[in-house]
Amino acid sequence: MSNVFTNNAVGALASGITDVATSLTLGAGQGALFASLSGSDYSKVTIFQYGTGGETNHEIVKVTARASDTLTIVRAQEGTTGRAFSAGDIVECRVTADAMNNPNPTSVLYGRRAGFETQYDLGVSG
Repeated sequence: MSNVFTNNAVGALASGITDVATSLTLGAGQGALFASLSGSDYSKVTIFQYGTGGETNHEIVKVTARASDTLTIVRAQEGTTGRAFSAGDIVECRVTADAMNNPNPTSVLYGRRAGFETQYDLGVSG
């Protein structure tokens, strides 16, 4: 099981989700910015609302699969609470406390926004 990171992946919800939804859909074409996952790989993303007061109502979710612009998710990760979100709310790949406190990535993806992907094997085993 590997936590796959993708730099600068950000999108917006195409439609709202309930506090227990197990998938979310991003705007057209935005799914390609997020990691391609296989096997037991996963990625963590933060969903939040953004308004005049800045960011509010953060929830960290674990992404276990991506199909086009749809992400399969496990809700309420790292002490956050499942929340309902509206179309247009932000979905962003961010470094989380768990990733920093338990660093053991096996690969890092670069260049997602530029339309190409380069994956570097960090040689981590075990």
